[in-house]
Amino acid sequence: MEERMDWMNIARYFYLTDERLQQISRDFADDMERALQGKPGATVSALKSYVSLPGGEERGVYLALDFGGTNVRAARIRLLGRHCYLIEKKICQPLRMAGQYDYLSSSTTAGELFDFLARLVGQVAHGHQAYTLGHTFSFALERQDLRDGRLLSWSKEIAVPGVEGQFINKLLKQALVRQRLTNIEPAALVNDTTALLLSAVYTLERVRMGLVCGTGFNACYYEPAWDMIVNLEAGDYGGLIRNRWDKAVDARSAQPGWHRMEKMVSGAYVAEIFQQTLLSYFKTRQIPDFSTAAMNDIISCDNDKQCRLKMGQLWKRIVRPDEVHPVRNIGAAIFVRAAQLAGAVSCGILRHLYGDGTVPPQSVAVDGSLLEHVRGALFMMEDAMQACQNEGVSRDKQLYAAPVLIKDGPLVGAAVAAAMAVEKR
Repeated sequence: MEERMDWMNIARYFYLTDERLQQISRDFADDMERALQGKPGATVSALKSYVSLPGGEERGVYLALDFGGTNVRAARIRLLGRHCYLIEKKICQPLRMAGQYDYLSSSTTAGELFDFLARLVGQVAHGHQAYTLGHTFSFALERQDLRDGRLLSWSKEIAVPGVEGQFINKLLKQALVRQRLTNIEPAALVNDTTALLLSAVYTLERVRMGLVCGTGFNACYYEPAWDMIVNLEAGDYGGLIRNRWDKAVDARSAQPGWHRMEKMVSGAYVAEIFQQTLLSYFKTRQIPDFSTAAMNDIISCDNDKQCRLKMGQLWKRIVRPDEVHPVRNIGAAIFVRAAQLAGAVSCGILRHLYGDGTVPPQSVAVDGSLLEHVRGALFMMEDAMQACQNEGVSRDKQLYAAPVLIKDGPLVGAAVAAAMAVEKR
């Protein structure tokens, strides 16, 4: 085995200087340009959403379905115009419940999965009133319009056969008919990042980009040249320098070499990175797997004795009192880097939109458990944006753009998309 590493010698590999963040920001903007122009060498993708920005005056009652992972949410939402909305009813249900059902497995049929979704939608509908439905669906799609899209591939534990290659809202409509919910019409299909931006623009002013940093990582923005929101698949960005622990996590993943940035930033991977660093710190061959939430719980714990106990229980080893702070510092460095990279990507999009010109004051819509629930993450993202926006000048200069957390973005954005689809008819 290798020699045990001091915590500072590990943490320094996760430290990004202002100059490095600025370089990432510039390179990400260049990568965007190549993708938009269809030139070779781009690592991100510029995918059309076929929806523009809402005006903020959309009104009406719409149903929203958020299918982004192993938990599904449905809601009835009243858009009031003038940037106001009301969630009249909302429910959430997992796709798997031990001992009762499992709509994630390969033994589930497409019909069974979509019947489950349709029943969930039916629970938020009121009587036999006619509804238009917006659907936030966070999986890879091939599409030609806002109304529907063909699933390319599943991810996130879902292995249900018979769905890949099919039109998602068409399957949902068929299930709604089977459930005798013929009064509900799916009219819009968007991913979670687009829904976030739609929700933010509807409820706030001066928002042109959205960024989701949770289980996965992605960004979108409004492209004036196309008059629509563009999804960037930012988790695929390949212009980052990976350290030995990043490479170890990538090698163990289901798709080595793919989604490199996502594997350095998102909640699905940061705990694995932490685990790999602990192997070096403790000079051991094995540390039990643990979640990003457990990682955050350890780092955020203010009581050293309680923190040490949690570490021992989690990793099945004795943690010395003098090891508590070093271990927490390593984990914090990993979280800080993730937040910094999110900030650098956001400024890369700003650089594409405004070049070296003045950036109009605006907010960056953000969502996702890593930015929302990890203590200090949003502040560190803002700090990285400060470094990138104030390149060459004092860091004390006021920010042109700053991140703001958006609540219920996937659901409200789905309702807004449905309203916009109705307007286009």
